[in-house]
Amino acid sequence: MSVKITGNLDGLKKLTSNAKNLKDQNQTKFGDIVTKEFIQSNTNFESLDDLFEKAGFKVETEEDIEAVPQEELDNFIRENTKFKGFSDLQVEAVTEFARKQLFKGIK
Repeated sequence: MSVKITGNLDGLKKLTSNAKNLKDQNQTKFGDIVTKEFIQSNTNFESLDDLFEKAGFKVETEEDIEAVPQEELDNFIRENTKFKGFSDLQVEAVTEFARKQLFKGIK
């Protein structure tokens, strides 16, 4: 038994195209994922720079982020945001980024 789908499939085609584009993105900058808008809507901080500054860390590059003591950062994030730690914040940011990319241009 087969089912014939009729109607406007533009949204499905766009979703498929967006999924392919997302898959083809080999590298996305950290700042493009953990955006100012993400930080403002999910924490009481203005930006990721503001969060790091208030946590007492000087971060100017992605390498600086990797050098931050994980336990100290996790404790600060747990005490000052809704997240359990920095990894939890990153997972939520990646999820939001992927959702936005998938549904870009779809009404």
